[in-house]
Amino acid sequence: MTLQITNVRFGGGSGSVRIQSGRITHLGDVPPASRNEIDGEGCWLLPGLINAHDHLALNLLPLLGNPPYANSAEWGRDVYRPDCLPMREIWKLNRRERLFWGAYRNLLSGVTTVQHHDRGHWQLSQLPVRVPAYRWRHCPGSPLGGWYGRPWSAPLFIHCAEGTDAASQAGVGLLQAQGLLGPKTVLIHGIALTPEDIRVLTATGTGLVVCPASNQFLFGRTAPVQALLDAGVPLALGTDSTASGSTDLLAELQQLRGRVPNATLIDMVTTGAARLLGVPNRGQLKVGFDADLLLVHKPRAHNVTEALLSTRGEDIRLVMLRGKPVLVRSPFTVHTTHLRAVRVDGEQTWLAGPIDTLLKRTQRLLKDRLFFGHHIELN
Repeated sequence: MTLQITNVRFGGGSGSVRIQSGRITHLGDVPPASRNEIDGEGCWLLPGLINAHDHLALNLLPLLGNPPYANSAEWGRDVYRPDCLPMREIWKLNRRERLFWGAYRNLLSGVTTVQHHDRGHWQLSQLPVRVPAYRWRHCPGSPLGGWYGRPWSAPLFIHCAEGTDAASQAGVGLLQAQGLLGPKTVLIHGIALTPEDIRVLTATGTGLVVCPASNQFLFGRTAPVQALLDAGVPLALGTDSTASGSTDLLAELQQLRGRVPNATLIDMVTTGAARLLGVPNRGQLKVGFDADLLLVHKPRAHNVTEALLSTRGEDIRLVMLRGKPVLVRSPFTVHTTHLRAVRVDGEQTWLAGPIDTLLKRTQRLLKDRLFFGHHIELN
């Protein structure tokens, strides 16, 4: 099926985008009319954002802990109490249900691709966001935790240098001794990286995901982003989970805004993130690329950089995954076939997936609550 979205703004001008078989086939001036056409109402057309690190099943947890901590293991020992509140309550939901809630947290902030750091689950392919193939280890000293998708070609993701103590500083050296660094390896956090560690990452082509809100909450600092950029280390941005202080990817952008160039910041949630996750056909508005798209209402934005970096969740009017709507709000409400309606912060919102039944069961088990800062309720 061919779909055309007209009257949109994008980097380099305005016009229309045409989508066929889930890919962008035209971007620019308005081509001949199509039978399946959406008036973009002057919205900004943006690529779907990419969250390079999340624990999808942990995003109903509130902020946990009494920081600062020396390392992530210390935090884990302090807060992991599955037989006590709040975990005992939230664990009433099965893993599938918690994965879906993690997906909705991402979708509501314009994320269409997310790297999940935990064991695989068959439901990952059913979520309203895309989870690429991956391999993962919890930390440098742990065994392979598992994989999802096609492991022989998937990147390897490892928590590393997540803390401020000597044990955290030893992570890169340990991975280097194990022969695990390289262009198919992506480290996460990197708070305790030394100048020598950064040289090793550059030499091996190893990438890094920065999670500023989580790192600031737990340890009072984050990775040495400017030194990493100066050294040419490939970087992306991640959220971690709500338990360690993250709201969503849009908030993470604000955490780093002003500390790195705007173009670099955008690259960390689009093109650069796509490369690290092994999905180079995402993250750009380009003919031949996947049609994972956002329509954002920012009428006063003068350029695409301003539009993206000032976007808040309520500005997102339409999210498409492979050219199919997965989030719809006014004025695009005629395009809600197969979607389910709820109210998000009081606004009628249509979402893909079982949001209505999931919300009913969650409310029955957990009562009324905020979902990652949002009021979500049935109509």
